Amino acid sequence: MENVTSENLRRQKISKRIAEIPKKYRRIYKKAVETNNKSAAIEAFCLECICWQKNEIINCSCLTCPLFGVRPYTKGQK
Repeated sequence: MENVTSENLRRQKISKRIAEIPKKYRRIYKKAVETNNKSAAIEAFCLECICWQKNEIINCSCLTCPLFGVRPYTKGQK
């Protein structure tokens, strides 16, 4: 019974969070929380970390972040 309750609470919190995310990034966030897609999870995490400013991921200066080496939008960038 507790698992059902915690799953419902998680869904409610996700719905509330989605409403706060810019519309163009909601799909990637939903994919990250509704599937086991690691790429979507990394992308959503990075986007949220830099306040949904996609271009800022390329310029990320947090060298100690565990996701720094796998952050999205950096292929071919120097």
